[in-house]
Amino acid sequence: MERISQLLYKHLKGILTEAEHAELMAWAAADPANWELLNKVIDEESLETHVRDWYAIPRRSVADDARLEAAIAQQEASIRNLHFRQRIRRILPYAAAILIISFAGIWYTYNQEVHQVHEIAAEDISNGGNNAFLTLTDGRKIDLSTGQSGIIIENGQITYEDGSSLAVLPDVGRTVQTNSTLELSTPRGGTYRMTLPDGSKVWLNAASTIKYPSNFIGKERIVEISGEAYFDIKNDRQRPFKVLSKNQEIEVLGTEFNITAYPDENETKTTLVDGKIRLSWSAKSEGTASLNKTIILIPGEQGRLGNGRITKSKVDIAAYTAWKDGFFYFNRTPTAVAITQLARWYDLDVIYEGTGPEANLFAYIDRNKPLSAVLKALEKSELKFKVVQKGQRKQLIVFGEQR
Repeated sequence: MERISQLLYKHLKGILTEAEHAELMAWAAADPANWELLNKVIDEESLETHVRDWYAIPRRSVADDARLEAAIAQQEASIRNLHFRQRIRRILPYAAAILIISFAGIWYTYNQEVHQVHEIAAEDISNGGNNAFLTLTDGRKIDLSTGQSGIIIENGQITYEDGSSLAVLPDVGRTVQTNSTLELSTPRGGTYRMTLPDGSKVWLNAASTIKYPSNFIGKERIVEISGEAYFDIKNDRQRPFKVLSKNQEIEVLGTEFNITAYPDENETKTTLVDGKIRLSWSAKSEGTASLNKTIILIPGEQGRLGNGRITKSKVDIAAYTAWKDGFFYFNRTPTAVAITQLARWYDLDVIYEGTGPEANLFAYIDRNKPLSAVLKALEKSELKFKVVQKGQRKQLIVFGEQR
């Protein structure tokens, strides 16, 4: 990195030879990270900003470089009465080269760490669990206990399911008509359960969010979902329950259903377990009015919204609701769909080597097991996996069917 540091400093001063310029550009073009470093020292003004930031750090926390410290000390002793900016200008020639070396060294180390890949054991990756946070109207975020499985919102109070107190909503003590919008979110590898103000229950799967009011006021009960959730709605014929998701609205009276509406998936799937729901699709095209279509689902049917149309069909309900009871249930499930579910639950990035596998999977697996047990079960379908660590992320590499 000493050579690159020299070239960067010459570039800063505008004294690169033609050959050196070509050498530096070749280095920069080799990696986007190199271009970013080059841009950090593109002129004296930007470098001065970095020196100023470094100068402001307490000495004991600066990477101790004797040359830079000596230069700063010497300049401080001789120009104590000069304006701070002038002092920065004075030490810039001394600090620039050293700072560039530091940038280059740190960048090189970081780049190596980010791109370093090594295989890890699948049994070292534990399953997801109870993990969520609640966002209140005033912006407060409450990390919910991993030792609890659900919360209850009632009469302005938030409690865990065992009755232990959690928080008081910001609108407590105001008129009964006052309302707050709350948001419950789970990360990848997290799940949580909640009881809404009307007594309805909701199970959130991994990487999901539900927005809902602290009180259901008026003639409708409305919530908004992103990700996947299972609903058990308390019957109230005077106040229909509505669930909003991507260009879709579900209206129910009292029923149980599962909705999958992840932002990164092309389809929104609504699977009815019990009761009856009205599923409506609406989308606004540029220069046109809203396009609307409605279908009615009965138990055992699934509505699918995607590619500008809405359809329904009979499905195996368990394949779409087993996650609520702690299981992966794959019944002729496309490999890519199954792997996506694993990735959310074990917080993995997925890489497919070669042609993506086309097999349909059959498996019923406990989600509380470590990743190794799940992969072992799936390998019976002629799949092959490897788990690697790349920087701060874990990757699941899927090799497809073994031949």
